[in-house]
Amino acid sequence: MAGGRPEAVFDPEAIALTYRLAAHTSAGSAEFGEVVQLLGLVHLCGNGILRPGAELPVLPETARMLVPVFRSAPHTLPVLLLVTVELIAELPPYRKPEQLAAKAINLMDHGIAESDVPSVAGAINLFLDAVAASPPDHPDRDAMLTGACSGWLTVYRLTGDPSAVDHAVRLGEESFAGPLRPTRAEPATNLGIALRLRFDHAGDPADLERAIDLLEEGLSYTPPDHVDLPVRLNNLGIALGTRFDHSGYRRDLDLAITTLRQAGDALGPHRRERPGFLGDLAYFHWVRFERTGDRTDLEAAAGLFAVAVTSRDEALRQRAQAYLRAARDELAKLPHQEGGRQKGWWRRK
Repeated sequence: MAGGRPEAVFDPEAIALTYRLAAHTSAGSAEFGEVVQLLGLVHLCGNGILRPGAELPVLPETARMLVPVFRSAPHTLPVLLLVTVELIAELPPYRKPEQLAAKAINLMDHGIAESDVPSVAGAINLFLDAVAASPPDHPDRDAMLTGACSGWLTVYRLTGDPSAVDHAVRLGEESFAGPLRPTRAEPATNLGIALRLRFDHAGDPADLERAIDLLEEGLSYTPPDHVDLPVRLNNLGIALGTRFDHSGYRRDLDLAITTLRQAGDALGPHRRERPGFLGDLAYFHWVRFERTGDRTDLEAAAGLFAVAVTSRDEALRQRAQAYLRAARDELAKLPHQEGGRQKGWWRRK
């Protein structure tokens, strides 16, 4: 699919390889769910979605093939396929906490991908239904609350409604107060983000201090090769920069720049978030230039804003263009002139 050759699903050798893989995978192994899902999706593509002229996809057999995946790892199925399997295979409706949470994850992914607030709100409700259906000692209860907290953070990002931040803080506190788990990275990070956002609106320094502590704690539980490491570093860098903006302590500004640089390095050159991450780093180099007059910071800011202008986000792109023009104007002055600090943010998360 990614290579633009969906017809490869009809390749007899590929189909035979898939069946051989399934035949040699133990039903009790960790890989079984993935293999059966692959087999079912190949069947679905070959007999339904990609077959031109078919009146209806041949789904019942595919649904039956995917039942083991539905039961063992429903969160791995796209939400529409998950519902299809449930209906065609006549499985019982969602009742167990794990099933409700799995559907919530799918619906949340759909809402984020489509910027669809009703889908995100539906996912939050499903997470809360899962919490209500689970006993206090359920091993996934904290994760369900964390999922609902993350959902409210997404609502805030899509709508800017401050009340969404309050909901996120409340659920984040509840998830973080649960029994200790082997890792607390996600609940600590989500609550830290929510508290930093509440500081933006309410201005309570205690929220910002605790946010930084929690974001640092989340990072301490994050392996160096974890996919979320760049985002968690970026959030900590923004929080440190926020504290500098509030207190004026130079050490916070230096730490923000170091942390945001680490986030950009960890992200790599190809992720779509890269222009925004480098825009954050560019902004704080710009701020430090205005504070110290150091041309090195000015040159760094100009180079990074030149990358940030490639962002797909129009608002971020326009801000980056404005800062890039200002940085180039300063570079053209010999000697450069020190200016007053910008009061506005490059962006807020």
